[in-house]
Amino acid sequence: MLILMLGLLLGCSPEYNWRELAVADGMVRAIFPDKPETQKRTLNFAGSDIEFSLTAATVKGAVFAVGYAPLPEALKNDEAARLNMGRTVVASFYQNLGVEPPSELPAFGQPFEITGQDTGKGATRLRAIAWVLPHALVEGIVTARSDAFPDSQATEFLKGLAVGQR
Repeated sequence: MLILMLGLLLGCSPEYNWRELAVADGMVRAIFPDKPETQKRTLNFAGSDIEFSLTAATVKGAVFAVGYAPLPEALKNDEAARLNMGRTVVASFYQNLGVEPPSELPAFGQPFEITGQDTGKGATRLRAIAWVLPHALVEGIVTARSDAFPDSQATEFLKGLAVGQR
């Protein structure tokens, strides 16, 4: 019986293959559930071009991602503008799921969750955390269909994020 059980265990491949990596130009240590890929694009915020990178891994339809945007000098020197950018990004998470952002948005550095509708996916849950640092915006995100949301893995991913202050 023991040999049969060992054979079954060895024959199974894990759905989550956790690995620790430095991402976001080395600013974030993250534990991803599979090999992530990074995409970059330039966004404009308040007249400043910002290079945004998203490093993400997908397991069973759930996306585990770290977003990173180093700030241009104009935003580094303007705390109000940095905080406004962070609030705009957090509010966009709600809006992207068709949910009205709350009058008081979650505090930076604190996890929050949203349930809404994603075009093409239907009912969707998002759990995220965002940091506004003096030199960058960092966000950790897990999103999936509501009926397939990986609660414990999302918690593990977000708790495993270590954001540097440089």
